[in-house]
Order: sequence, then C-alpha cells, then structure tokens
Amino acid sequence: MKNKKLLAVLVAMAMAASLSACGGSSDSAASSSESTDSSQTQEETQSTDTGADASESAGEATGSIAQFADGWGDTNNAFDPLAISETWTFEEMRENLGAVPTSDASFAIAGNIRTEDNVYWTALRDGYKDMIAFENENGLSGVTIDVQSALNEADTEGQLAVMKDQIRSGANVIMISPISTSNCTEGVEVAHEDGIPTIAVNNEFNGADMFVGPNSYAEGEQAAEWADVNVGSGKVAIIMGLAGTDVVKNRTNGFVEKLQALGSEIEVVDQQNADWDRDKAKDVCATFLKTYDDLKIIFCNNDVMALGAVEAVKEANLKLNEDIFVIGADGTDEAYESIHNNELSATISMFPYYEGMMASEVTTRVMLGQTMPKVIWTPSMAVDAKNIDTDDAELIGWTDPTVE
Repeated sequence: MKNKKLLAVLVAMAMAASLSACGGSSDSAASSSESTDSSQTQEETQSTDTGADASESAGEATGSIAQFADGWGDTNNAFDPLAISETWTFEEMRENLGAVPTSDASFAIAGNIRTEDNVYWTALRDGYKDMIAFENENGLSGVTIDVQSALNEADTEGQLAVMKDQIRSGANVIMISPISTSNCTEGVEVAHEDGIPTIAVNNEFNGADMFVGPNSYAEGEQAAEWADVNVGSGKVAIIMGLAGTDVVKNRTNGFVEKLQALGSEIEVVDQQNADWDRDKAKDVCATFLKTYDDLKIIFCNNDVMALGAVEAVKEANLKLNEDIFVIGADGTDEAYESIHNNELSATISMFPYYEGMMASEVTTRVMLGQTMPKVIWTPSMAVDAKNIDTDDAELIGWTDPTVE
C-alpha cells in the first residue's frame, strides 16, 4: 500500500485543474519514498468515493483519476483489444494529444517482461528504458522505470512473484506482458487494490486496464499476404506458440482466414504447438517435413520458433527460399540477420524496441493526466530481403516525442 502520498504532488501539479472524476481504487497506506510529504494527513491521501471530485481525491493513483475513471479492468475476463470499438494508432494518439506535457511530478513505472532469454523482450525492455531516459532529459526528471522478468517463458509463478514485488516496492503503474492471460491475475487484483493501473504491452490479459501493442490478428494477415504474393501456391504448416495464449490464436487465425479471404492457392495442412521454444519448433518442423514431402511454407508464431524451423530445413538438405519458405513474427535482430543470410524468408516485425518506446510514452502521458482510448495500436509489417536494409525508424516513420 504505497502509492497515495507519492502521487498527491503529481495530481496537484499536473491535473487538479483539469480532471473531475476518479475511479476504481481502494484505500492504501502512505509510501516511504523520499518524495512523500510526511506532514500530509490520512484524510488528504485517502478516498474511496469513485465519483469524487479530483480535489477531494488527490491521493488516488494518478492514472485512475483520468484514464481509468470508469473503474479497473475485470480480472474475471481477458482484455480483448480486438473487441474494443474505439482505438487509436500510436500516430493518431500523438496527433490527437499533442506534446507530452512537462511536469515536476514524480512517479515510478514498473516494466514486467516475460523473460530476458528471448531477444524480443530484451529489445522491448531497452525501448522502455530509453524512452524514460529521453523524458528525463527533456523536462520529466521525476519519472523512473524498473524492468524485471521471469526466468523463462514457462515461469508463470515467477512472473507473478516479480509483479507482487514491484507492487511492494512502490510502483505507481505497471506495464506487463504476461506469459498467459491469467497467470498474473492475482497480481493485477493486488495492484488494483493499491490503486495501481496495469497496462498490457504486446499481450492482453485478465484485468488489464489498457492495451498498447500491435494487432496480433493483423500480424497473421500480413504473413498470409506475404506468402500469397511471394510464394503463391503450395502447402503450408503452422508452428504455434503456447496453447491458450490469445496471440497464438490471433496470429494463427489471422493467417488462415486471410488466405481464405484472398482465395489463395496456399493450403494449410497442419498446425502444431511448440510453446515458443526453438528446439521444440525444430522438432515439429522436422516432423512436418517428413510427413509432407511437398511442403512449401512454414509459418511460425514467432521468430524464435522460425529460426528453429530454419535449422530443421537445413538439416533436411532443402534449399531455403527455393524449396521451402519460412516466415516468422516479431522482428528480432537474429531474424533480421537470418534474412540477410538468405535463410529466413520474412518476419512480421512488431519493431519491439520502438514498441517499448511507444508503450513508455503512452504510460507517461496517462500518468500525467492525458486520456485516450483503452487500445493504442503500435505498427507491424512484413520485413524481407526487399526492405531489410531500411532502418526500422524509417519503416515506421518514428520521431522522438515533443515534450513541452
């Protein structure tokens, strides 16, 4: 229970004049942070009236006052960004909201990634940190970030333990990419009890208050479009990630249904899970190659598995990008290198470093009182030999934010 006093100063400075409602937070005790005003009374730092005026609820979690005035996410149900009617792209968010406002406010952001064993998540982590460093240098010196992870992408309990520790350590908002839709539900409930918003980055989950990331269904569609244009016909098998994960369902369904919508001559003949694991994907691919001697395409739900599939194809003495094409998803550095080496055919890049930058910027704006839809889409597109040498920032049209 650490957030009430810490954020009172932020509310007073950045939002008291512009915000009129608060939501979803219960009582919590004072923070031991150095920025706490020890003379502040309990009455000044507590409010349980979700309809209270901002001046009466200065101790509420900053994000809850504006962005989450209608209450916290429902932990009994997954947050499905595809079901949200009003969404903005990241570019639309900048156009609609303008500059990131300067402020003397202090707040602590927690980043919780799946693992540091996967280069996608380390790139996302680096983006998180670099955006906060940029903000610190440009008028937001009170914003901090701490990014932690589970041991691996199967360590569901470890990720929950990390989240609980971040809450105990005084986080004021949590950006999290859970391993499954429900493994951190208990942590989300604790966060909400303490007035802490939870923002889903890249992966939706039960009880999320917002989503920032790419459209995973569209990613599957983009892979299908690439296959239809660049291969045109033949049999395709799909190597999927961890069963029960929405991103697996969306990428797979997007791929299959787009091929159908295109009237493509590409035929889906098999789908198997490999749990995001490179070695498992290699074994699954080897089985596919033995089962279907005329297989033309392997589509993998992420780059780690795609690179395992590449190994299996090479060991089967088949020519990559001639006999068989392998498509991944994520846009990791290793995938880019493989494309350079004429091995991996394409990746549906989500530009993880810039996704992290964007998520940190969105979170900062929310904590400073700007409001936006509950879903902010970040970009994705196919990257192959034709555009691999174009800088990612140029591909997505990235510019640093204005802070004023």
